[in-house]
Amino acid sequence: MTVRADISRRQGIMAVLVLYGRPLEDAVSWPVLRSWLDDDSHAGLRHCLVYDNSPMSLTDGGSLPANAHLLHDPDNSGTAGAYAAAVDYAARTGCEWLLLLDQDTALPADYLAIARETMAATPDAEVMVPRVRHDAQLVSPATITRAGTVRPCAAPDHVAGMTTAISSGAVVRRRAIENVVFPPSIWLDYVDHWLFLRLHRHGAYVAVIDTDLSHDLSVRTPATLSAARLASILAAESTFYIALGGRARAVLPLRRLMRAARYAAIGRLALAGTVLRTLIDPARLPHHD
Repeated sequence: MTVRADISRRQGIMAVLVLYGRPLEDAVSWPVLRSWLDDDSHAGLRHCLVYDNSPMSLTDGGSLPANAHLLHDPDNSGTAGAYAAAVDYAARTGCEWLLLLDQDTALPADYLAIARETMAATPDAEVMVPRVRHDAQLVSPATITRAGTVRPCAAPDHVAGMTTAISSGAVVRRRAIENVVFPPSIWLDYVDHWLFLRLHRHGAYVAVIDTDLSHDLSVRTPATLSAARLASILAAESTFYIALGGRARAVLPLRRLMRAARYAAIGRLALAGTVLRTLIDPARLPHHD
């Protein structure tokens, strides 16, 4: 083992696992996380924060290993709230890196070892992301153009646009995200894009971990989308596209017309109407300061 690799293996990593409406035992990644927490060697995690946004927690905090902690947030601060709490907890436990996870991401047993190899090979990286697939289709990482088009790419090139990624599975240096502030509208949806937008504007280097993860993206199944979830998506989308720039904001109405047409085509007329109302009433497009 090289000196650089040995140093990277000793750097503290803390996982934050975000739950909602599901016991910890049913989180896809928990068996692998638990095995890492039980590992006495330097290859294991130092800590794990389980952040439960459920109205009533289904997890017994007393059953967790000593190096794991349950934080129940019945008010549901979303993924943004979980990340903010994780930054604070990582600082108090002396962890330099955060492994971000939600309950639907599957982790291979060697994922942490591969991430540490990437950490050693790219010491300037502030964030490392895996390739993520939904039903075998590559969805992350990706580039976002100035017009707001998201293009999945296994090896994103900053020349083609801003690098973004699904945050679940990402390994992020704590200092890179400790000053990221999420607007109120971005608490669940668009948290990933907002995080990478802020990282991009601070010049953070994004490295790709050479492995694939499987992740279930609920927003890719509009037939099951609720009106409340759609409202959250639209509010977050507005804030993000306004922050992205004038060209992205100019194209947003066209994107929404296309989305409304897709909803109408599958019989979700109420959802289509919700989208169209954001075009008719400009007040439904919040301003970003």
